[in-house]
Order: sequence, then C-alpha cells, then structure tokens
Amino acid sequence: MNELWIGLFAILGGSLRYGLSQWWALDTFPIGTLAVNLIGCFLLSFLNQTLAHSKRVPTQLTLGIGTGFIGAFTTFSSFMNDAVQLMLQAQYFRAGIYLIGSIGLGLGFGFIGYYAGRYCWASLIAQQRARRDLAARQILSEIAPTQRDLKHK
Repeated sequence: MNELWIGLFAILGGSLRYGLSQWWALDTFPIGTLAVNLIGCFLLSFLNQTLAHSKRVPTQLTLGIGTGFIGAFTTFSSFMNDAVQLMLQAQYFRAGIYLIGSIGLGLGFGFIGYYAGRYCWASLIAQQRARRDLAARQILSEIAPTQRDLKHK
C-alpha cells in the first residue's frame, strides 16, 4: 500500500517539477532545475523535522510526501544532465557555478529547512503542553479546595 501512496504523490511532484522547470527556463542557465532542487532540499529537511515525528500523521502520508512528491519533484538526474549540457556547450564557468551553487545552496536550504522544522515542531509541542497544563489547572481548581476555602472551615 505504501507504494501506491508514493506513486500517486510522485505523479504530482514530477508534474510540478516539469512545470516549474519550464516556467523558469533560461537558455543560458538551468535556473528551473536549481530552484526546484533548492525548494526540495528545504521541504524534505522540514518534513523530516515535522510530519515524520508526528504520531497524528500516517506513515503512508509521510512516505507519499517525502519519497513520492519530493523525490519526484527534485531529481539528481536532471541536475547532472543540465551540468553535462553546459559542459558540452563549452560553458565550463557556468557549469562550475551551477554545480558548486547547487551543492552549496542545497546544503544551506537543507539546514534552513531542518532548523525551521525543528523550531516549528518545538513550538507545536510547547503549545500542546501549555494547553494540557492549563486544562489540568482548570480541572484541579474546580475539584480541589483553595487556601481560602480551607480557612473558612
């Protein structure tokens, strides 16, 4: 059943990648593939710090989004093909900028996604604890006598 979820999400991710790559296409530089891969680096790192830790999100959905959608959205083969095409056109400087920029910026976006997800997850947990603690205090205040009540007895 996991394969079905991954496949369905892969259709969406691959279609979106193709559309964005065409929309952002430049004749001189593969900005579309670069942009899509950087977005994917952020999203996968963010996902691994949020949905992957949630007990409320089914594993199939996390696999579908991570492996299916983001896996098909980003693609190493397109990245390498774009670099090879630049080299075959003797655009070595652009190929170097593309390769180094993709890897360096990809790491940067991955770390930003990681820390953003970690922050969001920690904030969510803190909010849940605060709500739980408030509810517990309200229940205790309703059933437990207060100091004032004990003094009047």
